[in-house]
Amino acid sequence: MIRFAGRPRTTEARIPFDYLGERRVRVSFEVHGSACASDGRVPVASSVGGGPRAGGSRSSSRFPLTVVLGGISAGRHLTPTVADPGPGWWPGVVGPGKALDPVRRQLVGIDFLGGPSGEETLRPVTTRDQARAVAAVLDELGEARAEVVGASYGGMVALAFAELFPERVSRLVVLCAAHRTHPMATALRSLQRAALRLGVQAGREAEGLSLARALAMTTYRSAAEFEERFSSRAKAGAEDGRPGGRGKERRPAEPRFPVEDYLEARGAAFADQFHPERFLALSESVDLHWTRPASLPAGTLLVSVDSDAIAPPWLVERLAAPAGERRASHVVLSSPFGHDAFLKEVEQVSALVRRGLGEVEARAGASVRTAEEAAR
Repeated sequence: MIRFAGRPRTTEARIPFDYLGERRVRVSFEVHGSACASDGRVPVASSVGGGPRAGGSRSSSRFPLTVVLGGISAGRHLTPTVADPGPGWWPGVVGPGKALDPVRRQLVGIDFLGGPSGEETLRPVTTRDQARAVAAVLDELGEARAEVVGASYGGMVALAFAELFPERVSRLVVLCAAHRTHPMATALRSLQRAALRLGVQAGREAEGLSLARALAMTTYRSAAEFEERFSSRAKAGAEDGRPGGRGKERRPAEPRFPVEDYLEARGAAFADQFHPERFLALSESVDLHWTRPASLPAGTLLVSVDSDAIAPPWLVERLAAPAGERRASHVVLSSPFGHDAFLKEVEQVSALVRRGLGEVEARAGASVRTAEEAAR
């Protein structure tokens, strides 16, 4: 396996937060690609959004620079490196020979702002704040423009970046995200945050965070997938999951269902690696998101999923064609995986990312439709 030399880096920048005012923060990032310096060096930072310094060094003019942004649990690590052999958060799409190929382009991943930061807690943060952090990283790299590929929360940040810094976007690909949130999705996230707050108040914050993530998983996937994947019958075991034993010496077994094991495992894994305050900050940030559809740059590719309840195709279509005036290409991907299709449908997503970056056309097939075809 090829491992690149990109190492975790940080840049300091003064960012004018929408709610917190101007703060000096550190933004962590990685640059992945064969064009990067082997020691991972980058130039000295300049002002946020001001573009590269005059005479400042550039990462490379021969290789496209692509910012890659994912969901709230994603981060700067995109592909195995010498410093970190971990697979990265998008292993099916990022890697040598894949749609986002670090052999042929420079890929930039960042850690989102939010939650504990030094002696303070950054909250609330907005997708516009995250976009300013992306601009600070580009300044650090001496790059005026970049391609931006964003999925889920990262797609929201990508849209905010395009609105704030339109001159810095060469291409834009957004998956499973729209210009605003759906009120039902906000309602479900508010319950997740309430579960976490109850856990924190009870001194059981890990359990609260685990429960919040478990609830979130029911929104990331679809009812069709759960129907296919899990039995609706209680699991076999003690008393076959049925209350039993008439004497006081035995306590009836509680029914247990297969889907519970899945949700608890996903929740526990998340709680092991995520700070509660960070979850609250990023969850709130999703619901604070708002951009103007009219700010979409020409040539944008939007991808929605027919089973996605968080960013449904009809909402993405309103971003693509506000008031009926089409501003972007909108493709509807057919998948049982709901919002998580951008992680699960590797072949289809890879073809669309290549198309959005101007490399090849997406493969024709029943699983990929234009918005007009999906509406018929």
